[in-house]
Amino acid sequence: MKTIHSILLISKKRFHRLVLLGCIAIFTAILLLSFVDNGSQERSSREVYEPFDTQQLSPDVLTIDTGIYVNRVHDVNLAAGTFAANGWLWMSWDKPQEGDWRLDEINIESIKFMNEIPNKSKRQKLNDEPYIEHGNRLWQGMRFSSTFLINNRDFSRFPFEKLELPIEISSDMFGIETAVFKPNIKDSLASDRLAVSGYEFRGLEALNFSHSISSKWGHSIPPDSPAHAVESWSYPHLEWVLQFSRLASSSIARLFTPVFAAMVVLIFSLLLNLSVASPKITIPASVLLVLAVLQDRSHKLLPPNITYLTYMDKVYLFCYLLTLITLISSLYCVNRLNKATGDDRAALQISLRSEQRTLVNWMCISLIVVPLALWYLQFD
Repeated sequence: MKTIHSILLISKKRFHRLVLLGCIAIFTAILLLSFVDNGSQERSSREVYEPFDTQQLSPDVLTIDTGIYVNRVHDVNLAAGTFAANGWLWMSWDKPQEGDWRLDEINIESIKFMNEIPNKSKRQKLNDEPYIEHGNRLWQGMRFSSTFLINNRDFSRFPFEKLELPIEISSDMFGIETAVFKPNIKDSLASDRLAVSGYEFRGLEALNFSHSISSKWGHSIPPDSPAHAVESWSYPHLEWVLQFSRLASSSIARLFTPVFAAMVVLIFSLLLNLSVASPKITIPASVLLVLAVLQDRSHKLLPPNITYLTYMDKVYLFCYLLTLITLISSLYCVNRLNKATGDDRAALQISLRSEQRTLVNWMCISLIVVPLALWYLQFD
């Protein structure tokens, strides 16, 4: 309430109050709408990914230890939602008994990269057939080089967002009631030379899912068949996620410093003598143009098809609001002073300068409080 009261002190006429309150109302409405889920319609529940715990398995289920070494990541295209990576993938499992179909069917070729672009993929088996190691375990590996799709891209926290590059593996050769993947966290790693421009590598994470699909795939199944009663088919699905975060130092230097400088110039324009009319009006107008250019430049760091406001966009919206209020205040004060005559002019000038200094105090506080509040709402 004190903040609203301070703003209203800037103008004593109803028209100017309405203008200021209108600016604040528009900003608040846009801000509230930006936190509403734009989303997207709910997807069909016929396809479900559920976290999967390999510790709760039947003894009959074959556990396939799966590991990865990511050697390089390159050609990251956030606009297209793709990235290229190469490295090695291996799998190790207990040798099934003679006569078990899994003895011949499970091998490195049964693994599918679910988010790869097929015509941009290369594979090379390290050994043609699984060979037996200590403990009667089978081992087989391959080298891969492929282009992958980035399924989940969230830039709402830009310029402090995280970037997740997934390598998803699955198999349609067997269901989770037969065999599952178990991530070999201990031996899996990414190269120390792994790098994406503008981001810092945070680590390699493994996510294990059960991928269930409610479909009979067009098969004609007799009503008396046990398979007819099956409502969904579940497959093992393992994701190796390369986690990156944007460099905070780069974000502050490239994005926030110019905005801060523009706001400092805007505040100092309020402290200019009212008799210097031209700078008091042209500076806020120039700051508006500068903010528009800076915002457009920041958007070039993002994919062009983003349909929601980022954290940085909300900061810019608030800066636009402050600039508009400053411009309206300066226009009003200069206009009133120019119309004043005689002895009233000196007293009016003192009163108007006091009102603008009140606005300066309010702006300085809000430039600290509002970005922090937006941060809390965005990152909570």
